[in-house]
Amino acid sequence: MGVQTVWDHVRLAADRTPDRIAVVDDKSDSTFTFASLIQEVESAAAGLAEIGVEPGQYVATILPNVLQHVISILALHRLGAVVCMINPRLKPNEAKQLIVDAKMSGVICSPNDEIVKAAVRSLPHGAPILVVGDAEGSSSAFEMCRADPSLLPDWKHPDPETVAFILYTSGTTGLPKGVMIPHRATDSRVLFAPVQCGLRHGIHNKALGLMPLFHAVGFYSSLVTTLSLNGTYYVHSAFDPPAAVEAIKTQGITYVFGAPAHFYGMLGVPGFVSEDMSSVETLAYAGAVMPAPLLKRVKSAFPNAEITNIYGTTEVMNALYMPNPVGRPLQFRPGFYSNVRVVRIGGVIDDVCGTGEEGELIVDASADATFLGYLNRPEATAEKLTRGWYWTGDIVFRRQDGDLELCGRVDDMIVSGGENIHPEEVETVLMQHEAVREVAVIGVPDDQWSERVVACVVGQGVDHEALDAWCRDSVLANYKRPREYAFLDSIPRNAANKVLRRELKEVLRTR
Repeated sequence: MGVQTVWDHVRLAADRTPDRIAVVDDKSDSTFTFASLIQEVESAAAGLAEIGVEPGQYVATILPNVLQHVISILALHRLGAVVCMINPRLKPNEAKQLIVDAKMSGVICSPNDEIVKAAVRSLPHGAPILVVGDAEGSSSAFEMCRADPSLLPDWKHPDPETVAFILYTSGTTGLPKGVMIPHRATDSRVLFAPVQCGLRHGIHNKALGLMPLFHAVGFYSSLVTTLSLNGTYYVHSAFDPPAAVEAIKTQGITYVFGAPAHFYGMLGVPGFVSEDMSSVETLAYAGAVMPAPLLKRVKSAFPNAEITNIYGTTEVMNALYMPNPVGRPLQFRPGFYSNVRVVRIGGVIDDVCGTGEEGELIVDASADATFLGYLNRPEATAEKLTRGWYWTGDIVFRRQDGDLELCGRVDDMIVSGGENIHPEEVETVLMQHEAVREVAVIGVPDDQWSERVVACVVGQGVDHEALDAWCRDSVLANYKRPREYAFLDSIPRNAANKVLRRELKEVLRTR
């Protein structure tokens, strides 16, 4: 058979356990066995073909984590279309630009008037616009887009190097870039979870879909991995901490992959008790650094879970991981599929750093999980893919024990008084203060120091003097201490919840 596609993973799982529950919806309590999931997806694919969607066309999904997003992704994929998963939190004009850039041939979205209008303005005349929910005007209801599955042509194994999905970067410095994921990436993007996180094949697996489906982890690591292993995927339409805790307790969830914010929210639910989390065997997190105090709380709250910290990017998926990360929240090691180097910042691939020397992490791009490039962005592709290596933009150093320690981003580095300062290092210290809810550290121009360190803080009952004393008493070197604090109501973030440091600098400039 060779390399398997996403559809191969799902259909083969259905052949093995046709009558087992594959998907459970949180809104309607409806369930799909593997056999009925195949039937529903192929019926939707036939319906899409009937209204003019063709193999090879680019079609957008702009949806939250609802059941119909699962069905629409799989149906478009089964039909042979290229599924472009756009973050529904983007502004309509941003979504419009992405639709135009990819020359998309259709959109499946929520019944949001502004998004529908953006789709009408950016799609070819008469192109299908399907909404999940009540349809009006130029749109039609996705739920009604069904036809006889027998009308579909037989599944043909595609060229492994052709584009299967477009996922989008978080876009902290501009419009998100379309990351072209080929069919050959499927196996390794799915199998890293069993290999690195300890998932076992079998019907005992029950996963809660916390991570967004338009995110590489939410799609590959939560949805596709769970179905591939013949497990059950529990839809979580919108993150609701009490509902998530209740689902884990009542459904006996065994696998939870989330971001640190998910676990922070769940642990804050009134009446939370660790006994209710006893079914969780595998817990993984990614997307941001988990502060050490929160990591210790998570370990206690999920007493039977093996915890894994995952480092990855949309472009290469999982490059590094760390099992049992308590006490070492910034340490990682290469995964089964990964070959990495640490090279001098601004250097070339052969400028390898010595032990203890900070440099940029680069990842061998010959791995199957690697993306093809950025859609219609050859310059950006050339910048990131050089001589067979992917340049992550993350700064790490190799420890004496061989592990890698994450320091920060190349483009976020603060240079103050000739010293390099990583914002993440300062943020990690400040986040351990009980009164700090959010923090982002930036460098601002300074006549004496070139840049001075400024901490932007969201918190209650804390001031400059208290936080400065906290930093003085910490492991943080004195020259890394913030020289200024700005207390804000919120930290500007993009649709993927990442800090927008450029906007933050502008906020401070205009204060």
